[in-house]
Amino acid sequence: MTHEEMQQLLRQKPFQPFRVFVSDGRAYDVRHPRMTLLSPVWINIGIPAPDLTPPVSDHSEQVWLKNIERVEMLPPEMSLVKP
Repeated sequence: MTHEEMQQLLRQKPFQPFRVFVSDGRAYDVRHPRMTLLSPVWINIGIPAPDLTPPVSDHSEQVWLKNIERVEMLPPEMSLVKP
């Protein structure tokens, strides 16, 4: 995946949550664009704490963009972005 492709996913209006599948078998849900940090070669994905409202990141995982095999869109109700 390229930086530009990921940037488009993060900037879509309204935001649509998505799942990133990595070549080593891991998968991460991106449920809010502000819980990410995108560089030219990697994305840092914030993993939300399960019991905090509003959602905050419990920890984050760094994923190299070149290792992303595919992205799958998730249902809008999985988004942490509130209208």
